[in-house]
Amino acid sequence: MLFEIICNQFKQKRVEFLPTLNTVLGDDFGNNSIGKSTFLMIIDFVFGGKDYILKSTEIQRHVGKHTIKFCFIFQEKKYYFSRDTEDLEIVNECDELYNVVSQISLFQYCEFLKHNYDIHLPSISFRDIVGRYSRIYGKENLNEKRPLDIIHNEAAGAPINALLKLFGLFSVVSELEDLLKQRETELSAYRNAQKYNFVASIGKRKYKENLKELQQLEEIKERISKDLNNNLLDIDSEKAEEVIKLKQRLSLAKRKRSKYYSQYITIENNMKETSQIKGEEFDDLLRFFPNANIQNITKIEKFHSEIRNVLRKELKAKKEELNKIISVSQNEINIIEENIKEIIKIPNLSKTILKKYSEIQKMSEKLEDENKAYITSINLKISRDDTKARRDQIRRDQLYILQIEINTKMQEINDYIYSEQKKPPVITFDKNQYKFETIDDTGTGTSYKNMVVYDLSVLELTLLPILIHDSIVLKQIADIAVEKILKKYLKSDKQIFISFDKKKAYSAGSQKILIETKILELSPNGNELFGKSWNNK
Repeated sequence: MLFEIICNQFKQKRVEFLPTLNTVLGDDFGNNSIGKSTFLMIIDFVFGGKDYILKSTEIQRHVGKHTIKFCFIFQEKKYYFSRDTEDLEIVNECDELYNVVSQISLFQYCEFLKHNYDIHLPSISFRDIVGRYSRIYGKENLNEKRPLDIIHNEAAGAPINALLKLFGLFSVVSELEDLLKQRETELSAYRNAQKYNFVASIGKRKYKENLKELQQLEEIKERISKDLNNNLLDIDSEKAEEVIKLKQRLSLAKRKRSKYYSQYITIENNMKETSQIKGEEFDDLLRFFPNANIQNITKIEKFHSEIRNVLRKELKAKKEELNKIISVSQNEINIIEENIKEIIKIPNLSKTILKKYSEIQKMSEKLEDENKAYITSINLKISRDDTKARRDQIRRDQLYILQIEINTKMQEINDYIYSEQKKPPVITFDKNQYKFETIDDTGTGTSYKNMVVYDLSVLELTLLPILIHDSIVLKQIADIAVEKILKKYLKSDKQIFISFDKKKAYSAGSQKILIETKILELSPNGNELFGKSWNNK
């Protein structure tokens, strides 16, 4: 709980607080500009707010830089802090004499308060909890018709989301919100990929046309496969192209082998021609050419015989070399044929058939890719729409629970205030909008009373740690209801801070409560919060 606030510029330097209702009391004439709203702004400042600096500009102008010191008690332990008006984002941690020991950020400080008030709600800040229920003149949350809004024209859905979070009903919605964002991102990314032609983009008509064409192509593939003993159906276009390339290499390898083998046969035939000219052959020659020089011819034949012996060695070496080359070529042919068999398990496939099959398979794969992209896009959209529908349904369910809880509690509190004689306020939710009213009663007093009843309902139903109501809220309410509201405040086990004036205009019961809960009393002529008023000439 908030234990004390100290400021050297105050007329009453130190203000100590009560554990339940705390009243800042004005005079009996309803004088303004004495500091009631300002002090409530300072309490909001102590609870991590910024409006005391941002909206109370006349204070900063007339008082200047000053320090607000304050103490909380949690688990019977006191924690001392201070905040300077010149630095909104820093909170000083102090010792019991308010000497600054260290500094923390405003965020860290609010987390400290959230933890020590035992608020363990996800996705909502401490300020988003308490700021909405600090209703002080100068803030924007005083619209009695829109009690959920923290500022004028707040973004649609934000007030309702904050309320769902405060009631612990938002987590299941949040999970689906996150999932919906993921689905939206996936769909958007896929559509961008289609937009820039990374993925095919077709419509429903083209999808159906592709199905028909795929059926026709499948029939053609089946006919080709049938001609090849049904062994080609499992070959895709890539494999078919590979077979074509292997066939080309095979043809080249076979031509090379034939060339080498032809050379080998020629050399083998030449090596067989080893016979020399016999003597009787010379006799036949002399018969026709009596003057022939047989001795010279014999020498020439002897030379030829010697040449043949030399060439025979060279031919033998060449023959061995060709034999090795032919063996390598044959081995290459065997490997290529084995690779082809491994791919299609069918020897002797013609290049024409493979090429035709490859073209058909390529077209099939292209059409299948287009249809797959269409189906993926449709599935992503369906997934997005289904998630959105689930999110909307869960949100409706949670809002219905919220509506029942709040309306039930508001009726209970309203019945207490009016002894079951008046209609209670009713809140209804529709998606991101809400309506807050009392059926058949649109009066100003009723509207402000409704806001108080709503705040008290939230205070009792949730972990909201405090409530701040300025006199501008309470003075609009009929006198008959004020005493019951004050009693309701007093029964709360949480701290409530109010400002009030003209106490003598209310019942004795109201006056008694106001006096007993008074923590600060302000009036004109030197008893203002800062000891003076700025509006005097």
